[in-house]
Amino acid sequence: METTAKVPIYTFDEHNQAFYFWHEAKRDGFINTPLDLLHIDAHDDMGCSDRFATSLYCPDGSERGTYLEYYRSFAENELSIAGFIQPAVLCRVIGNVYFVYPAWRRFKPARRKMNICSAFGEGTILKRNLVVKGDIDPRVFLAYPDLARFNYAMLPMEKIPRNRKVILDIDLDFFACRDTVRNNYGYELEISARQFKAKEAFLADRSIPFAGLDFSFSERNGKYFVQIAPRKVRDEAHLPSRDEISSEIRTLMSTLSTRGIRPAVVTVCRSCVSGYCPKEYVDIIESELLRGLEGLLAGQAGAGAIVKDHCERGTR
Repeated sequence: METTAKVPIYTFDEHNQAFYFWHEAKRDGFINTPLDLLHIDAHDDMGCSDRFATSLYCPDGSERGTYLEYYRSFAENELSIAGFIQPAVLCRVIGNVYFVYPAWRRFKPARRKMNICSAFGEGTILKRNLVVKGDIDPRVFLAYPDLARFNYAMLPMEKIPRNRKVILDIDLDFFACRDTVRNNYGYELEISARQFKAKEAFLADRSIPFAGLDFSFSERNGKYFVQIAPRKVRDEAHLPSRDEISSEIRTLMSTLSTRGIRPAVVTVCRSCVSGYCPKEYVDIIESELLRGLEGLLAGQAGAGAIVKDHCERGTR
């Protein structure tokens, strides 16, 4: 498919959706070969399920027909917000992975060689990091014909690799993050009068403390309810000032420019449903980040950007 010169910037609510938008960009001709991923995030998101209910590979094997519908469903139903990168490697959308972590994380740089494959190339039962040597028994490749090898690095911003075309993936929680999101989760269920009267027996169950949940019961207007929430823990968060956020975004844009990073496609995750980016920060960070990205891409020869907003709030 013929593409425009403008680089798409996809914005969306949760990070498993990136997998779908990378496939959309591939369908539209922005990704023609596996590209290195520059993953700018407070979390590495390198988890991966060992088994999928449906195949990672679109059944018709093409980018026509139900291709996008298939991968939208796959991203929503099979992938978690912490496990969407390695499946994209296996799909040959991503080549190598560079996880760029924020300075406030105080992580240590690391590099390693990794691989991922599926049993008989069927895309349902996954194996990761097989010990593969040059003279390995060729029967291994019969069992795992889709074996994909890649390099993984976790780096601070100043060590971003130089001079390459990439998939640029940014999570807003890089700039402001609340790791203890479970503290903000809670659910209320309506229960029967009989269940309400039995609440003391329920709470006396000795297994309740091991569930990691708190239960409270209430009555309102003749109806009965139970409130269920994860047991609260000490809050862990990075909550900078607006000036600090602006400075960090400027530093990121400058670093990407000076190190010769050329995005073929950009994905921006708000992390607003999970709460990893606190809701009071989301719109502030997103608006400044998009201005910075549009300026970065406008400065690259033949580029420019078009923002494609797929957040719940509506279309930009």
